[in-house]
Amino acid sequence: MDYSQTENDKAAREIEMCGKWRLLREIGRGAYGVVYLAEASDGRRAALKLCRRTGTEEERYARELRGAKLYMSVSASEGLVGMREVVEEDWGFYSVMDLADDEFDREDASSESYRPKTLAKVIEGEKALPLNECVKLGIALANGLATLQRHHLLHRDIKPGNVIYIDGKPVLSDPGLLVEEAQAASLVGTPGYVPPEQFTNSASDIYSLGLTLKAASFGRRVEDLDKGPAQEADSGARLFPAWWRILNKATDPDTSRRYRSAKALLKDLLALRRKAAVVTIARARATKIVLALILAIVASAIIVIRRSPVESDKPTSQDPLQEKAQFAKYIRDAGIWIDGLTKEVLGLNRIAVRLCHEVETAADPQKLEKENSFRAAWGSRPIQVIAETDELRQNQPRLLELKKLARDLATRIYVERGRLKRLISEAGKTGASDGALQEKVDEILEKGRKILSEGMALEQEIYRIGRMVYGDEKWDKECVPGWTGQFDINSGFGLTQNEISILLDAQRVSE
Repeated sequence: MDYSQTENDKAAREIEMCGKWRLLREIGRGAYGVVYLAEASDGRRAALKLCRRTGTEEERYARELRGAKLYMSVSASEGLVGMREVVEEDWGFYSVMDLADDEFDREDASSESYRPKTLAKVIEGEKALPLNECVKLGIALANGLATLQRHHLLHRDIKPGNVIYIDGKPVLSDPGLLVEEAQAASLVGTPGYVPPEQFTNSASDIYSLGLTLKAASFGRRVEDLDKGPAQEADSGARLFPAWWRILNKATDPDTSRRYRSAKALLKDLLALRRKAAVVTIARARATKIVLALILAIVASAIIVIRRSPVESDKPTSQDPLQEKAQFAKYIRDAGIWIDGLTKEVLGLNRIAVRLCHEVETAADPQKLEKENSFRAAWGSRPIQVIAETDELRQNQPRLLELKKLARDLATRIYVERGRLKRLISEAGKTGASDGALQEKVDEILEKGRKILSEGMALEQEIYRIGRMVYGDEKWDKECVPGWTGQFDINSGFGLTQNEISILLDAQRVSE
């Protein structure tokens, strides 16, 4: 039995009031202490954490008290739960924090039925969150963590259960393990969310935050995250590959490759949100075009009816027209997504081919000298690696396998892209929008999602070898951008020629 929890339970039974706050009932437990739903005389409610001093747990008590005091000085910030007061008593201390929303978003929840809304509960109910919600979540929590890091503090217990919602916004809570970075020596944290190096610096909290975001996005428990996104995950979203790369960097076991600060993570998340906004605008433009087409078609139909005395006596229904227009939009969106995925896979294939060639060349000193002489004559970039020759040779067999797998993915996505183009053409010519055609589109999208999942796992391994060969900075800033070239899907998100052609097909479908 945990003696400290027993003492805190005893304290709660003995104590009915903490200052102006009346304890109503227990709603949670932290690493040390019990959290209660509390109510002031004016009816305001709050979460009150009660911690009792015990002779056998003096060190834990002191750590909890110090963490609460440190948090009290910085908690008035976005992404952090507000702490109203920390009060020391003869028996221990209590801290008063903002109360989380009700789990079922009931504003009038009674004290008996109230349950705090945590990210863990949200994930449990919805399985996996949509990508746009995940990005918002990441930005909010990275903001809160950045505030702690500006004060040189480590949270050391970031996990879905310690993310609560207040007025609909996610915030970090439970600062019981908060400590100054210079004092982070003890082994603490929740199993599964503790980084390999333990909690030693700001990058350690990034690791826990990354796993928390993965759990929310992938729809899996922390111990199953290595299996990749679950079926319910929003992996079909156009920007999911970019989101995947951010999470992989945040949870990299090697601290030298991980984000060094929440500020750096926040920068990439904000950039991703801006890209998502551009995609939304592009889709809105496309929707307006389709709407304009529908209105024009309806107007034309009215004119034709007025010119035909016989047909003008019959009632006109717009349902078939709306059905065809909806299918046109569906197949258009499918085309945009498959087109973007094709670019991603082609880019990965080019990276694999170039990396394989340069590793093979660098592993043979004679080949390397000859290749670099040739490149110098043409003014091209020489092959310069940081890996030892033995390391290059050891990775060659696996790299050849990865190149073959990347080529296979490129072939498969080309086949599915061709199938979808034929379906779009068929729909444009016949105006068909029946269930059989939609099933074929669904089948292509399902295969596309499988290719995406395999591609993300493949990319992670190829990038690992690439960073070993060239170093992180050169790989990320020179090799990848230079080798992918025109296939970089993140280069722009306006209406593409492919999208325009699909819209023309949508017009034929409606006609």
